[in-house]
Amino acid sequence: MSSITRMSIFWVLSVGWLVFAYHIGGMIPNQQLWFALLVTFLFAIPLYMAATYAVTVQRIHRANQFRSLGILYWLLNKRILPYIGWALWSVTFAFLLLFYLGVTQKLEWIVFLLTVPVFTCFHVILKPVAAREFKPYIALHKSLTWTRWATTLSMAAFYVLYVKLASDYQAYETLDEAIQARSFGVEGASGSILILEITRLLGFVEGLKAYALGGLHSFSDILFLICIFLGSALLFYNIALSVSSFMIPLSEYRRVFAPLQDTNQPARVPLRSIALSSALFTFFALFIYVPSTLYMDAWLRGKPQVVEQIKETQAKVATKIEILEKIGDDYYQPGTIEQTRQAYLAVVHELEASIEDLRKSTDQGFMMMAHNVDDYLDWYYSLPGEYERIVALATGKLENWMIEKLESYLIKGNAFGPVQQSIEDALRKNEDLRTEYLEKINLILAENQVEPTTHQPQVIQYSPLDAIKEPPSNSVIINLENRLLISGGIGAAGAITGAIAGKITGKVIAKGAISLGAKALVKVAAGKAASVVGGAAAGAASGAAIGSIFPGIGTAIGATLGGIIGGLSVGLGVEHLLLKLEEHYSRDEFKQQILEAIDEARLEFEESLELNNH
Repeated sequence: MSSITRMSIFWVLSVGWLVFAYHIGGMIPNQQLWFALLVTFLFAIPLYMAATYAVTVQRIHRANQFRSLGILYWLLNKRILPYIGWALWSVTFAFLLLFYLGVTQKLEWIVFLLTVPVFTCFHVILKPVAAREFKPYIALHKSLTWTRWATTLSMAAFYVLYVKLASDYQAYETLDEAIQARSFGVEGASGSILILEITRLLGFVEGLKAYALGGLHSFSDILFLICIFLGSALLFYNIALSVSSFMIPLSEYRRVFAPLQDTNQPARVPLRSIALSSALFTFFALFIYVPSTLYMDAWLRGKPQVVEQIKETQAKVATKIEILEKIGDDYYQPGTIEQTRQAYLAVVHELEASIEDLRKSTDQGFMMMAHNVDDYLDWYYSLPGEYERIVALATGKLENWMIEKLESYLIKGNAFGPVQQSIEDALRKNEDLRTEYLEKINLILAENQVEPTTHQPQVIQYSPLDAIKEPPSNSVIINLENRLLISGGIGAAGAITGAIAGKITGKVIAKGAISLGAKALVKVAAGKAASVVGGAAAGAASGAAIGSIFPGIGTAIGATLGGIIGGLSVGLGVEHLLLKLEEHYSRDEFKQQILEAIDEARLEFEESLELNNH
């Protein structure tokens, strides 16, 4: 591979690595834990590979100094401990660097980006020097080592110049002010308590550093610049170490996984070494890195007191920081908003309990209505019921009368009385809970309100006062208040039962059952009349025979009485028979129509009150 191609690949990978940090780092505070674990692991790979390669070459060079493989050789030349140490440092530094580069200003990030061309220039100068003095692979290692240090010192000096000339390093009056200023962009909305606490801690550290350096800047420029130089040197060295991994040929990385051998061309990695390396890599990733991080997140989530202790410790360090919550325009002790939230949830629980009672009583009410259908049909297919319908037919009120009769049977036993009571209880309980909630909230606010002792307290939580004092609401309660579905109002005795019964009979009418029954009664009337006439004729003949005992007027009276008796007896028999036939063929269908109407009314009632959302 030509030097130009290799240098182009180096630039693409190095710049891409820093661009990745700039864009992805700013996303971490708002992402889930798995995202932070993944990007940190990927970002740490170049740093780890460069470090382990350097350790390997150093061990090869040192191995030539020993005459035998004794205790000192084992202590000084085994690579397992440095490999583990660099693995831990790589993921730690990678996360810190991602966080830091993610929240830096674009101009400062460009300063870090200059590491790539500076590294390139030093490597071009120093590589030929090393090549003249050392073996090829030792020359590569030496040139990279020299280049890292030259780049680190040069960029640290440049960064000091940048801080001194390009920006006026602000001296903060209070630590609180420094933390608030330097925590900008750190806050996030991650679902991971570990990420939230780490980012909050890093923001605190940044504020603490800015406050200390600001005070040092005011005290002594020299000490201030030395501190800036040392801090930036640590950062630039790890960046230079990471980008140097892109300068190492892939074949050279075989030395990391192979036994220590002083050869210009690294030997192929034995299968045993590949298996061992893969096992160690897998073990670290899946059984140390991921589980330990997840466990820490779960532990913090289950130990809110630890999180509060961390916050209190930070507050103690920042002696002038006053941590408060703000509700409306007033300040309150930390935890006040959580107390109001618990009061809110308690009311919600009570409302749900009353709504659950309403659901149960509604099911029972409709079930009782369904049980009343058989009583209605028993009456419907009885002779009294038949003659009541005939009377209603004669007066021209058959359909209305049949509707009223069906309603009276459906509401028998005040089927919806428990529902009426449940609704009244729910509305009454809602009013009581609203009153209790407001009293409890006013008490909580009165007990926790404080006057800030500092000019600018740190507000860790804010809520509008109206939102705190707004009692919980329930969609079912709102519908009960706004859509009662009862013309007589909630307080009217049996109003709900009557309203529901009216809906059911309306649906029965819509199905045509009552109208068809009325028409059928009219058509059957003629046939029944003929039967009655026949019965009367038969009764008349019997009456005439009886009346013949008494000549003259006796015959007429007997015929009359016989006709009446015959008409009643035969007519009643025919009516009874016809009713039984009608009941046999139509009762089940009629019952099914009424039950379907009850079920439809139940669904509409539940939907109107949103009871079926449970």
